Amino acid sequence: MKELNTLSLTRFAATVVDITNVERPACADEPILWLEEAMSDLCKEPFDRVFIQNPDCCGQWLFEKYPDAIEPVLKHTQVSVPFQTVMPSVTPVCFGTMYTGAQPSVHGIQKYEKPIIKIQSLFDSWMKAGKKVLMVAAEDCSLATIFKDRGFDIINVTEDGIGQESMAFQIVQDAILEDKYDIIIFYSWMYDTLDHKYGPEAKESLTALYRQAEFFDILVKTIKREWKKHNTFIAFSTDHGCHANVPTPENTDLGDHGTDSPKDLNIVHFFGAIPTSK
Repeated sequence: MKELNTLSLTRFAATVVDITNVERPACADEPILWLEEAMSDLCKEPFDRVFIQNPDCCGQWLFEKYPDAIEPVLKHTQVSVPFQTVMPSVTPVCFGTMYTGAQPSVHGIQKYEKPIIKIQSLFDSWMKAGKKVLMVAAEDCSLATIFKDRGFDIINVTEDGIGQESMAFQIVQDAILEDKYDIIIFYSWMYDTLDHKYGPEAKESLTALYRQAEFFDILVKTIKREWKKHNTFIAFSTDHGCHANVPTPENTDLGDHGTDSPKDLNIVHFFGAIPTSK
C-alpha cells in the first residue's frame, strides 16, 4: 500500500451531521454526498439514533493484512470509506479534525497536546438540536479531554489495562439497554496502548485489534434488539494508523504513529444503517 487515500478525514463531520439531520459545524469541510445518498437508500426515514465506536490506531493496512479482524464489523455495516487522516497523525490532532471537520491549523491542535477545542464540533451540533449525548472513554484520553465541558455526558473509565476497556464496553452496553441517549460514542483504546508497548503485530496487540470488532458486534446486536423503534446510524471509525518502530533512547515504543507514511495516514471507516423494525 504505497498511495495515500484521497478522501480527507475533514469530510467526516459534515457528512455525519447531514445524515443525522443537524446543523453543520461552522468550519467543517464539505460532506461526502454519495455516502449521504447511500445511507438514505438504506434507511428512507430520518436517523434518530447514532452509535459510533472509535477504535484508536487501527490503520487500513491492518485490516487488509488481517481481514478476519474486521469481519464482525462487516456483518452490520454496508459501506466502507477509505480516508486520509491529518498530520501529524496523532490522536488529539486526528480526533479534533474528525469531530470538527476542520484542519488542525483551524481547530488549533497541531501536535500531541490536549487543549479544549473552541470551534464548533459535531457534539455542539447534536446538543443544539436537543440530542442526548453520551461518550464513554478512558480517563484523560484525548477524545474526552479535547471535547469536554460541552454539556453532554462523559463517563471516564480509568485507563488501566484490558479489564478497564471491558468495563467501558459494559457501560456502553448498559446505556443501550437503558435507552436514554440519542447519541452514544464509545472510545476503545487498548490496541493503541499495546501497539506502543509491543508493536503493531505482536500477539498482545492483535488480540486487542480483534477485540475492537467483537465489542462492536455485540453492541450492534444489542441495538438491533433494543432500539427497534429507532432508525440508527452506526459507524466504526478510527483516528489514524500505525507502524512498527525502531526504538531509540528518546522513544522506546515498539509501535508508533505520527508520520506521513501510508501506514499512519490511510484509514478506513465502516458505516451502516439499522432501520426501525415494525
